[in-house]
Amino acid sequence: FDPFYFKTTEVGLRKTGNIRARFLLESVEDLRHNLRNIGGELLVRVGNPAEIIPQLAQLYQVSEVYHHREVAFEETAISEAVETALWKMKLNLKHFIGHTLYHKEDLPFPIKDIPDSFATFKKKVERDSQVRPCIESPENIHTPEISDAGNIPTLADLGLSEPVEDSRSDFHYEGGESTGLLHLEQYVSTQPLIAAKVARHSDHPSRLSAWISLGCLSMRWVYREVTHGSHNSNLPLVLELLWRDYFRFMFKKHGKQFYSAERFKDI
Repeated sequence: FDPFYFKTTEVGLRKTGNIRARFLLESVEDLRHNLRNIGGELLVRVGNPAEIIPQLAQLYQVSEVYHHREVAFEETAISEAVETALWKMKLNLKHFIGHTLYHKEDLPFPIKDIPDSFATFKKKVERDSQVRPCIESPENIHTPEISDAGNIPTLADLGLSEPVEDSRSDFHYEGGESTGLLHLEQYVSTQPLIAAKVARHSDHPSRLSAWISLGCLSMRWVYREVTHGSHNSNLPLVLELLWRDYFRFMFKKHGKQFYSAERFKDI
């Protein structure tokens, strides 16, 4: 838990609100529980990752650190700081990308040549690319002996108050892979999967975005469960997953310019 994400911004707002933070805490708790069920463990710390990760690497004598790369500039700056700190210890930080439905190496064009038009992007990707199959979860994990796994912080530890539930809300988000999978199963079994050209997706919202965004649910797993192997790209949810891919790749292509209205005024 990096304090950077829980600070107050220059406009007086919390970078992470208490509802989002509660979802994150629930997700980490569920991840730790699921790892322990197969013999693993989850180390939890609060602090600067560029300081803590090298300390843990030295403590457990690791030979390599694996990292899930993001595309936004704040996250990549933190990643670079961690990489620099590890490099001083002669340790390599290996990057992986898994936040998109289509892997960037499977796209029919390099990132720099991705069409700025979504319609063109969609047509070429669906024609020339395939969604990779899911990798099944391991049945067991072996970890070194861990004497101090660390406590998951509370909202108060992060400087946040408990959220106030709104009686007008008709849906409660609970973090974690376990809850996300249950909600996905419910969505697939109860919502009519009608082609986008026939029905508006807003009539049958999936409400899966929070679990997908945090990585509790894999994009490819959602795709597999929704399409049942049919590769039907006209399903409303599949179309939205593709839109999500498009914007992430656009951010990778244009960086900070992506926020510039001038950059896209002619699109």
